[in-house]
Amino acid sequence: MKLYKHILLGITLFTTIYGQNENKAQIVKKPLELSILAMQNGKVFNEEWSIFQEAFKDTNVKLKSYSSKNISDEIQAFNLAISSGKLPDIITLAYPQKLESLGMDGGLIPLNDLINEHAPNIKKFFEKYPKYKKAAKAADGNIYFMPSYYDWYEMKVSQALFIRKDWLDKLNLKTPETMKDFYNVMKAFKTQDPNGNGKADEVPYFERVIEFADKELLGLFGAEFGFYLDGDMIKYGPTSERFKEAMPEVIKWYKEGLIDQEIFTRGFQGRDYMLRNDLGGITFDWITSTSAYNVDTELKKQNKDFEFVAVTPPEYKGGRFVPDARYFSTGGWGISATTKNSVEIIKYFDYWFSEKGNELFNWGVEGNTFVRDENGKKMFTDKVMKNKDKSPMQVLLDEGIQFNRVGAQQDYEYEKALGNPQSIEWAEKYMKEGYVVDPMPTLKYLPKESRKIQKINSQLGMVVGEMSQKWILGAEDFEKTYPQFIKRLNDMGLQEALEINQKAYDRFNKD
Repeated sequence: MKLYKHILLGITLFTTIYGQNENKAQIVKKPLELSILAMQNGKVFNEEWSIFQEAFKDTNVKLKSYSSKNISDEIQAFNLAISSGKLPDIITLAYPQKLESLGMDGGLIPLNDLINEHAPNIKKFFEKYPKYKKAAKAADGNIYFMPSYYDWYEMKVSQALFIRKDWLDKLNLKTPETMKDFYNVMKAFKTQDPNGNGKADEVPYFERVIEFADKELLGLFGAEFGFYLDGDMIKYGPTSERFKEAMPEVIKWYKEGLIDQEIFTRGFQGRDYMLRNDLGGITFDWITSTSAYNVDTELKKQNKDFEFVAVTPPEYKGGRFVPDARYFSTGGWGISATTKNSVEIIKYFDYWFSEKGNELFNWGVEGNTFVRDENGKKMFTDKVMKNKDKSPMQVLLDEGIQFNRVGAQQDYEYEKALGNPQSIEWAEKYMKEGYVVDPMPTLKYLPKESRKIQKINSQLGMVVGEMSQKWILGAEDFEKTYPQFIKRLNDMGLQEALEINQKAYDRFNKD
């Protein structure tokens, strides 16, 4: 009888503890459905993604997409929602300025008090990383959205210049050291049939993200494509001498067929297409996901010699330039002023900064996309790493993992697990050699400044993008039209934008 009481007591204690742990993350007793406006790289939020299904089990909060799956442009979807007057409960976007502007105009709820009262995980996170909190504040001191944070303190490097080493070896070429070497390698890739199929179908340089097509190429010369920091002064890249030097070279590359002739239309799947069809030779892309192709079983079956390696950027005028560094954050989500569930939403936001939420965001559901070894170290499953039809990153995205409109923090450990050991060496080498410098902070604007800068930036971006494409594609002569291009920028308010940005930067430095 005494033994029975001990067993019964043990079962009761276990049940109590287990029940407490099981319900710890539950936000509401009855299932709560919240609408969300969210899309990334043309992909609309999918409530069936496994990590959000798992989050629903934990929190009893279910997200439902507000946007039509027929809309693939998130700015268009955002503008339609704002103009309709019927806002979803949660609004996400890749552009902090627009979210903060919406907040200061009354469309999003300030999160400061909600975080202090209902979000212990976010509070702890901000105490640990004060720079993250500073970056989350708008110019008026309020936090209007929770950003999707990179693991910036652990790894600032995001992308690297990749080149086909198997092609270099086949053509008896060395890794290019200078910009002249780089050009000669591309020329050889184009003319000497490194894929061995007897056709001149090789594409020496390609990109998969349209917005980066010209930005990355010009960046290899140290040219900036937008506003940048020169000491403590804000400047605009397209007006600089370095831009004027770089553009003619890129134009020449494209004219000679060294750049993908569909670089502005290829789309997000371009990297996969180029590598799996043995067509692409060089790109500038994310280190972890790109290095994963080296351990892709199916690709290796097609080409056992395939090797895509990160290399030191070619030297140009005494410098080596990495066009992209990792920012603190990218996009995020805020709470609509029209919602009736602000407390429940901030608790849901807080869930993604819990241990389980962070794990879901980075790794997915245990047993599905990751497992642990005997020491508790996480690793991705064969479903992710050995998929016949998709890259590991694509498998993760199809589960909702790393959907970076979610306010959460990326874990550098997931990147290590996703890539091969070489990718870690490459990233750390880039940091050690100083190719990557801290990016300019995300500037924050007061309401009047914000409306003005958004209007000017929109016009500047449109003209720079339009003319860059025309110059590279050969539709306009660079030398002849560049002076008119500068005049257009000034007519659109470039000098005013420089002044606003300088004020915003000076204000940021005082905080």
